[in-house]
Amino acid sequence: MDRQEWHDFLSGEGASWEGDRTRFPDCEADLRLIDLSPWGAVSVHGPDSQKFLQGQLTCDLVNLPEGHATFGAHCNPKGRMISAFHALKESPDNILLSLPRDLAPIALAGLTKYAVFFKTDLQELNNSHQWLGLQGAGAASRAAELLSVAELSHLEAGAARRFTFEDGEALAHVLNSEQVAILVPLASAPALWQKLAAGATPSGLCHWQLRLISEGIPQLHAETSGIFIPQMLNLHLLGGVSFKKGCYTGQEVVARLQYLGQAKRRMYRGRCASGDLPPPGASILEVKSAEESSKSCGDIVIAERSEQGVELLAVLTNSSVAAGTPLRLEDGRQLELLELPYDADADPLTDSD
Repeated sequence: MDRQEWHDFLSGEGASWEGDRTRFPDCEADLRLIDLSPWGAVSVHGPDSQKFLQGQLTCDLVNLPEGHATFGAHCNPKGRMISAFHALKESPDNILLSLPRDLAPIALAGLTKYAVFFKTDLQELNNSHQWLGLQGAGAASRAAELLSVAELSHLEAGAARRFTFEDGEALAHVLNSEQVAILVPLASAPALWQKLAAGATPSGLCHWQLRLISEGIPQLHAETSGIFIPQMLNLHLLGGVSFKKGCYTGQEVVARLQYLGQAKRRMYRGRCASGDLPPPGASILEVKSAEESSKSCGDIVIAERSEQGVELLAVLTNSSVAAGTPLRLEDGRQLELLELPYDADADPLTDSD
């Protein structure tokens, strides 16, 4: 099966398409089945995989238990993130990076140039595998029931577990208590969809994205690759940056900012009126007065439509937020700031011992 055949299959299941995003008739549901076509993966396999990645990524893979995942990023020497992802550690020899599909080839290229002296094989899985999402209370236990895979019911948030499906293998990643992402070979995706659809309601990607935005979980895309330092996306507060693991590419810049400086920008959560979705990297403007021209004070990270308008995460200049300066999108829509579910001013170094 190729990706067009997958699109045709979902169209037959009632989906309409907006680019690579599916839409289904919206309705109330306690368990949603979501096509995660905009998500991809990079596989890192071989005896030196953990050693290689430990010297490249911001996260600590050595102390991450097998069968667990962590946020992480790969930076350039200036500390700017080339890619950001969930790193799923099945074993030291087999690690999977889950990230937006458009970022996967960029992540692969960025890592490959450092891998030449290591026994590790990097592969992009965008065209060979498919992510599906299950969203609702107790999503892991519901997945276990629908797939008759009892071990999935015991998985906690952050766990990643491989299981047998259709005489092949699938990988389940429990993001939180209400979201489970399952990766399968593309040829098995229709069968997995039908299994899950027996107890879950097919729904659009917006439900998945809105949950991540409400949790303050960032996504890096091709448009924003190379722009942000990890602290700007609050990655250090989400367990995605280790300040004790030692050297990695860009580590000096990231550590200096944490120990000796103060980030002038960080990620905020916000909302604006309904309209077109602002793309990643679109500017946020501060409006000081009618006499002064507006100037950029930040960038969109991700955005999604909701019943209240457009929900988003954006990196903003702290001084602009502190001053209470009115903020707006480039098209004039006013930006209202909302609370994040974690303390965005916390210092992770206070817990380092």
